[in-house]
Amino acid sequence: MKPQSFDLNDILHEPSDEQLDALMESVVAEARKHAQAAREQLMIRLRADIMAIHRPLQPQA
Repeated sequence: MKPQSFDLNDILHEPSDEQLDALMESVVAEARKHAQAAREQLMIRLRADIMAIHRPLQPQA
């Protein structure tokens, strides 16, 4: 069941605890997605940097 939407700028009608919980869960989910993408990009750059350092040490064909 999807909670009813609300406007955080509406000072006359406060959101329910359930609505705030749903909002915070969606914020956490987005933050986790962004963190995972950042970790993946960091690992790609780290692997590329390590490979760049080790390439000169490999024997030439």
